[in-house]
Amino acid sequence: MKLELADRFHLERDSTRIIQTNHDDGVEMSAGEMARLGCSIAAGLLKHLKTGDVVGIVCKNTTYLAALVLGSVLAGTPISAVDPVFSSKEISHFFDLTKPKMIFCDGDNMDKLKEVLRQCKIDCKLVTVDEKVAGSEYLFDIIETSGTDSQFSPRRPTTLASQNCAVILCSSGTTGHPKACMLSHQQCMTLTKAGPYYVKLFSFSKMYWVTGFTGLMQSLANNINRIITKCNFSPELFVEIIEKHRVNAIVIPPPIAALLLKSEIVKKADFSSIFVAILAGGPMDVSARKEFQKYLKVGSIVMTYSMTETGSLISSTAPFEPITNSCGKPSANIKIKIIDQDGKSLDALQIGEICVIVPYKFLGYSNNKDETEKAFDSDGWLRTGDLGYINEGGEIFVTDRQKESFDQLNFVVYPSMLESWIDKMNGVNAVCVVGIRDSADFHAAAVVVKEAGSSITEKEIVDEIAKNFLNAQQLHGGVYFVESLPMTSTGKIKRLEARAIAEKMTDQKRQ
Repeated sequence: MKLELADRFHLERDSTRIIQTNHDDGVEMSAGEMARLGCSIAAGLLKHLKTGDVVGIVCKNTTYLAALVLGSVLAGTPISAVDPVFSSKEISHFFDLTKPKMIFCDGDNMDKLKEVLRQCKIDCKLVTVDEKVAGSEYLFDIIETSGTDSQFSPRRPTTLASQNCAVILCSSGTTGHPKACMLSHQQCMTLTKAGPYYVKLFSFSKMYWVTGFTGLMQSLANNINRIITKCNFSPELFVEIIEKHRVNAIVIPPPIAALLLKSEIVKKADFSSIFVAILAGGPMDVSARKEFQKYLKVGSIVMTYSMTETGSLISSTAPFEPITNSCGKPSANIKIKIIDQDGKSLDALQIGEICVIVPYKFLGYSNNKDETEKAFDSDGWLRTGDLGYINEGGEIFVTDRQKESFDQLNFVVYPSMLESWIDKMNGVNAVCVVGIRDSADFHAAAVVVKEAGSSITEKEIVDEIAKNFLNAQQLHGGVYFVESLPMTSTGKIKRLEARAIAEKMTDQKRQ
């Protein structure tokens, strides 16, 4: 069954069920309303575009965004989603790759998008989604309403679902510009599987990130009530949404979970409605996992491992199993191997790059042939760029990103190991460990955000690491205190920017 046909079937099967609730204004949308609006948008798009044309989306999570995405899928016009908080330069870089023919945005970033169009020299229509802006087209201006809710039928693709692009999402972008990951309709179908605990689902993730898109696919395919907000994360808002809507399933990146755990409000929060907490988007130390679990009265954490390019979970732990540093066993139909720098397969417990084969092959990076070729090894395995190992029981352990590790004193330093230790120290709110180049070597340095009122010193942090790690793993580059760390909107640290901060502060210290 094609993705678009599956979406319509499930939405029309229980048309009165509420599948979206906007926390910001209280507006609810039923499955039937979503289906009808999606069909109307699809028909409207095809008045201006042809199948295969790319639709750009630069929107927060507002009421009509989900229907726009559904309509684009039905029309066969792949969406190219980017984060609204990206700079004009970052958005221009992404749209240079994906070449959208029509771009949808929020009213408050219309001026930014006009600048983007000038920079990209893209001639396309600019349409607002959340509000009507004077002098610009609005989503409902392009909707075809003459009976399309019952008569519209998706066009049959000329290529197989596994080869036909449905969506172009951003890679994480923590070590440079995000790449434009093209996912097929068949890959998107694998994202529709939802756990038995999903009744009300919440995540702060926006549509440009695979977690945000996955939440929408699960909602459409299973009639799950997806709670949305256009606001960014704060511990207070997170708790408010969980308690008000009695959310059953949450998806939260480990860095955001760490910030939540450091907040006083979590100690008084009522998380008794949560059945499952999906940790997605990065590693999380076992002690932090156990602490998070303590706040779930009846539910369980589930640690997942995936990447945008796979279009599916690589592995996950099971609910209520003993908590370790594991990312669980591989998902069904997923093959895993660990390789060294020469491409040779490694045995259990040996650290190397994790490579995978998934049921439906990644289509590649839009207009980036070189990076697409680098994404696969000579045998066709997808290279994750993550370092890790498999234990003798078949569980996957992720140690770090390959690009984030560095050599110090002829020893490989894995930043996440030091970060998890420093993060547990009293007075530390957030930390990023980077390698500062010094002559022919790197020196490990910690960029630290203190908790309010904390008097923790550089010496205390350096000494703590010295007591617990080898000399070659210690903070020979020092510790640098900052007001905040550069972050993506999904809660991941922008490591290149953090390293630049450390290098600048190192130069200032030497003067």
